[in-house]
Formats: sequence, structure tokens, C-alpha cells
Amino acid sequence: MTTTIKQIIKRDGLQEPFTPSKIENAVLKAYIATGQTECLQEAKTVTMGVLGRIEQEVISVEEVQDLVESELMKVQPEVAKRYILYREWRNTERQKKSELKRNLDGIVTIDSNDVNLSNANMSSHTPAGQMMTFASEVSKDYTYRYLLPTQYAEAHRRGDIHIHDLDYYPTKTTTCIQYDLADLYERGFHTKNGSIRTPQSIQSYATLATIVFQTNQNEQHGGQAIPAFDFFMAPGVYKTFLKHIADTARLFLHCQGATDLPSVQEIRELAGQHLDSIVPTSTAVTNLCQALSQRVNKEIPRKELVYLINQAIERTRRDTHQAMEGFIHNLNTMHSRGGNQVVFSSINYGTDTSAEGRMVIEELMKATTEGLGVGGEVPVFPIQIFKVKDGVNYSEADFDRAMKDFDRAVAGEIEFETPNFDLFLKACETTAKALFPNFVFLDTPFNHSDEWDANDPLRYRHEIATMGCRTRVFENINGPRTSIGRGNLSFTTINLPRLAIEAMRYAKEQMGTKEDIGKMRSIAINKLYASIREMAQLVGEQLHTRYEFQATALARQFPFMMGNDVWKGGGALRPNDPVGHVIDSGTLGIGFIGGHNAMCAIYGEGHGTNEDAWHTLYHCVEIIGEVAQEFKERYHLNYSVLATPAEGLSGRFTRLDRKRYGVIEGVNDRAYYVNSFHIDVKEEIHIADKIRLEAPFHALTLGGHITYIELDGEAKKNVKAIAKIVKLMQDNHIGYGSINHPIDTCRECHYKGVIYAKCPICGGEDILRMRRITGYLTGDLSSWNSAKRAEEADRVKHH
Repeated sequence: MTTTIKQIIKRDGLQEPFTPSKIENAVLKAYIATGQTECLQEAKTVTMGVLGRIEQEVISVEEVQDLVESELMKVQPEVAKRYILYREWRNTERQKKSELKRNLDGIVTIDSNDVNLSNANMSSHTPAGQMMTFASEVSKDYTYRYLLPTQYAEAHRRGDIHIHDLDYYPTKTTTCIQYDLADLYERGFHTKNGSIRTPQSIQSYATLATIVFQTNQNEQHGGQAIPAFDFFMAPGVYKTFLKHIADTARLFLHCQGATDLPSVQEIRELAGQHLDSIVPTSTAVTNLCQALSQRVNKEIPRKELVYLINQAIERTRRDTHQAMEGFIHNLNTMHSRGGNQVVFSSINYGTDTSAEGRMVIEELMKATTEGLGVGGEVPVFPIQIFKVKDGVNYSEADFDRAMKDFDRAVAGEIEFETPNFDLFLKACETTAKALFPNFVFLDTPFNHSDEWDANDPLRYRHEIATMGCRTRVFENINGPRTSIGRGNLSFTTINLPRLAIEAMRYAKEQMGTKEDIGKMRSIAINKLYASIREMAQLVGEQLHTRYEFQATALARQFPFMMGNDVWKGGGALRPNDPVGHVIDSGTLGIGFIGGHNAMCAIYGEGHGTNEDAWHTLYHCVEIIGEVAQEFKERYHLNYSVLATPAEGLSGRFTRLDRKRYGVIEGVNDRAYYVNSFHIDVKEEIHIADKIRLEAPFHALTLGGHITYIELDGEAKKNVKAIAKIVKLMQDNHIGYGSINHPIDTCRECHYKGVIYAKCPICGGEDILRMRRITGYLTGDLSSWNSAKRAEEADRVKHH
């Protein structure tokens, strides 16, 4: 052993006297971290081994630590692992300040980097956007330093997992909510600046819906959704109809010379007693005619009343259309947060068969197709979801009937057996023109509810409704199985490709020089399964830790959400009560990303082309589900598996893995990992095959999922193809599906269609390119981060 060491070079370049005891102390801590307490002699032995390998008089800290790792690996690999993790953690802590400073500098100079472009719904270069991004970065740093237990912070920083929305962690807030608007409208609600009465017109219903969205957006970090938009808006249509009946009838009576003229309110009440729909029965019209005649002591001709009713219907339709126009325009212009962020809003509809509910959806889809502004730009929000339900808006017989003469079917010239099948066709047509609605399938076995009854006026309580991005809230171990008044608490994502890479490295070590690819792959797969279980358990505990932190929040932190009983149960809390078990109805999502990339690491190809890879990935997701079930039973909380909607994350894991493992062809050689269980976006695959291969994963990912189909060309010219794709999804038990196609708009002449380099009409180059990102849209690809732009460029069209 040499004894000539005199100086050690620290990380800042300065030198100080070499102290062997510091090596011994660090090794001792590593032993203790593995649960070994009587290990002083072992630490001394390792230290002597390190000293025996040093020959120079001056050595760097990094060189010494490399030697410590090497010596520990010889005698205690598990201790070596703890030492490596501790070393990595200390390096990360040292780098944190400089990294934070670098990120904040980028915000000041509005660089086009992935920090500033992490949220496609935010204008990060505006002053308010800069403030939001500053707050986000500093909040994350605070969370890492003081709130996250070390093992979870380490796992996140290394890229083993990704804890979503860490910037909101200190606020204790939840992710999203599905509104019970019927309850809010009936009781009224209060905001910071006053109370709101029950609305009395469709315009008020629609306006208040946007106010609800906007107010609650500041109390959660995710999206907001209305689970039964048609049911909730229908009373507003009916009230508007009664108002128009009263106004026109009073004017008519006045012109007829009625002497004892009833007030508008009295006529409205009379109409309400006899007309229970905007499309009244003949008997109802006769009864109202008699009641009015008796009231004014003058016979009113029935045909005159029929005329007045028809006028009222048309005025109601006009008001409903304007209300839906206003609803869409407000949700695309009202900024709910700094950075010009509009509300992450979603609406579910399609199963209300009443004349009022149908009118709402008809006019909503017309307004959606008309678009925004002079040029009719495709609205980004709300994300619209059509609920496909057999016997209500879909049937095999109706579908076959429509296919025989599709143009007449879409034009409304064919009668169908299901009351809302015409709305289903309109939904397909709207999707072809405006990318929405998406489709959720109520008869898919895991979406079906035995409590659903066609004769129940509140049947929407038993219908699955989803967030536009894909988050699903339905199963509930702590209450009714419903989407209403509940949301997601938080979710964390597992880096699946990393576990597969590590599994293959492990298998190669086990095999040594033997060349048996089959056996090596078998070893790797078993290792992968074990690693996934271990990582899912880590995530399960991390989610529980976050849940316990969230449960300490006070009700007054969420004055709208809790104070108005938006989150069911919150209304019973006093302002200084902790939310506690009220949030038990929420979901905790164990997510995953990069299924395709993980299978490429094991098989050299993805699950879209390799049947063995498909079964392996399927079992990987099954294991996560088993762990979710274990934790559901352990903590009596709604754990679920989430097919992660990755925006900022899609490139983060890839960057970290390339740094750790180098570039691995087919695995991490792109700027992004493929989303969840999705077939590779570059895969040339038939539409039917993509749906068939992805559908089984929906049943495993009840925390949320979506299947995308990419179409080439202008879908508005082929609505029939849209309908056929939706049928394929229905037949294959897809839970939630979406159809993507390019929609470009020239900002100069407002031409809409597929535009390549220049507008074919005016030659303009200022093009608005609408594309979908993780379930919702953004207006301009330039606002996407680098990984999502790369993914969009790789998307292959399906045929």
C-alpha cells in the first residue's frame, strides 16, 4: 500500500489534505443504510482496500469514489448499490442549484426550451406565463428539498418514475373533477365575490357552466369535466321555451283585445303546468289552449296557439345556438391561470333523448363546426366526448340502415329505431370537420353499469364519463360507482423501457459468454416482471404518502370545490376542517409509459408486430394491476392503472436513459417514448389491427386510456369512414377512442384543409396547424415541446 497521498482535489477544483477517515465514514453509512449495524471492521477493510489501490500523491474526489464502488462490489454488492445511490443523490443535490438557476435564466430570456414549452396550453413568454413558470420551477425545487421522502425523490430524479405535477405538490390539491351541475344549478352556488341563483334560461345555464369551470380551475391542477352536458343543459332549454311561450302568448292576447290580461309570469306558470316538453303532445296543446281561454274568458283558436308554440320553439333554438356559441367562445378565451391558460375543459354527452337535451347537442355540434372567429378556427376547448350507448344512440340495425344510403342518413332523411342515432351520425360528421367529439363506449364490459335504467331520469349517474385527456374515474371502493362529484387525486408513472433495458443487461450478465438468445430473453422477461412489481409497489407507497399529505389540507383551501360540495362530501366540512376522508372517493393512478420501447429492448421489435412481445407487455400491465389491487385492499383507496397521458414526460425519460445507457437502437434513439401501451406511432398498421391489438389493454387500465387512429387527408370528405372506425371500436370493446386527422387553416384567407408548405388558395405561409396532444388539442405545433413535436412528425397514417 502506498502512503504518499497528500492532497485531494475537490469538485470546485480546490485541494485540501487527504483524510482516509472520510472514506471509512462514507462506507460505514452505506452499510448502515442496508440495515447492517455491526460493520465497523468491514468498513475499515474496504477503506484499506481503497488506499491500497491509490498510487498518486494527488487524487480527485470522483476517482476515490470510483475506487470505493469497485471495492464494495467485490465484498458487498448490495452495500455498493446503496453507496452508488447515495453518491448519485449527493451529485444531484449539488447540481440542483445550478440547474435551477439555468432553468430560471431560460425563463427570463424566453428560450424555446422544454421548460418553457412543458405545457402546450400556456403562453410561457408572456409576463404572467413567465411568473407561472418561475413559480413552477421553484415549487418543484421546494418539493424535492423538503416534502418528498428521499427514496421517492431519488427515484424521480433518476428517472425510474415520474411524479406528476410536482409543482402543485405543496398545495395539496387534487388533479381533476367531474361536476354535478344539476345539483349546483338547483341549489345555486357561491364564489369569492357573491352567490349565484338558480339560472332561468339556456344562456344563463351555459354562462354559469363556464364560470364553474373557470372558478374551480384555480383549485386543482388538472382538468374539469361535465359528465352529462345534455342532461344538465336541458332544463335551461325548457325554461327558455316557457319564457318565449309566455312572451308571445301575452302579446297575442293583447292584440286579441283580452280585457283581463294575465302577466307573463302567470302565462309561464300555466304553460309549465300543461307543456312538459318543447315538443308537446297534441293533448297537452289542447289542454293549454283550454286553460288560457278560460283564464281570459275568450276562446283562443287552437291553430293560433300551435303557431305560437312553433315560434317559441324556433326562438328557443336560436337562443340555444347562441348559448352554445358563447359557451365555446368563452372556454377558448377566458383565462383561468397566468400564461393565457384557458380551462382544461371536457364535456360528455349523447344519451339524453329528451327534445331539450337533443336540441342542446344539435346546436353545440353546429357551433363547433362553425368554429371560432372570422375564419372558423377549430376550437381547442371544450374537449367533447360522445357517449355511445346501444339502444339509445346506436344499434347494429341502424348502422346497417345508414350504410346503405349514407348521404341521406347524414342529411336526416332516414328514420332510425334508436332515438339518438341521428346524433351519432352528426357526431361522426363533427369529428370529421373539427376533430371532436371523441367517443366513449358505455357498453364495453368494464364501462357497463347494471344500475343503468333507460326509464331513470337520473340514469346519467350510472354512465361512465371521462376527462378529455383520458383520465377515468368510475369504480369506487368508498362509495357509489359513478363519475360524478369525484376525480383523480394524483398519479405517478413508471419508466417501463428502463426496466426492460436493465432486465436485458442482467440477463447478459447471467449468461456470460453463452449464446442462447431464447434463454437470455427468458431470464430478462422474468427479471422485468419482478422489477415491474417492485417499482409498482414503490409507486403505490409514494401515492399513499402523497394522499396522506393531501388529506391534511383544510377545506378553506378549496372554497369553491369543497364549499359548494363540488367534490361530494366537501359541503359538510367547516372551513378549518381537514379534507381527510372526503377525498377517499378519488383515484390514485399507477401509470406507465413506453410499452413499445420496452418490448424493443427485449425482442428487438414492438408488440405491434411480435405476438410474444404483445403477450409480454400485456402481462407487464397485468402485474401493475395486481399491485394496484393489493394497495386498494391495503389502504382501502381507489388505486388504478393509468395509461399515462405524457406531454412533458415523453422526452424526459428518454433523455435520462440515453445519458445512462447511451443510444440503443429502437429503444431510446428517438426524442420520445411511445405513449403507454400504444402501438408505435411509426408502425405501418391497418386500422382494424391497431384497434384489435390495443383494445385488451383498455380493460387493464381503468385509471384511464385512449386509442388513437390517424387518418390521412381531409376526413370531412369521408364521414362514412369515421362511422366505420367508431363501429370497429365499439365491436372490439374499446373504452375510449379518438380519430386524428390534419386540420390546417390559412390565417390570411381562412382556407381550411390539408395545407403543406403554402396555402393552395392565396399562397400564404402563416398556417394554423391543429393537432392532438395527449387527448386535447393545441392550436400551433410551435407551442409543443421538442419530444411531442418529434412524435407528431413520426405519426404514420392508418388505413
